[in-house]
Amino acid sequence: MDGVLSEAAPKSPGEKTRYDTSLGLLTKKFIHLLNESPDGVVDLNRAAEVLEVQKRRIYDITNVLEGI
Repeated sequence: MDGVLSEAAPKSPGEKTRYDTSLGLLTKKFIHLLNESPDGVVDLNRAAEVLEVQKRRIYDITNVLEGI
């Protein structure tokens, strides 16, 4: 998981690049969390914490995955 979650490090602590917050990258990270889950279930609140995003962004990710 380290490779996916740390692909592009922020320039300074607390600063995130556009790439870090891109829907594509966040979706990849979410899928990685899903694959690591022993039962294939991910708590969306926990995912928001791990990915360091607001819950609204998690819903964006689930909408992307629902569309494919």
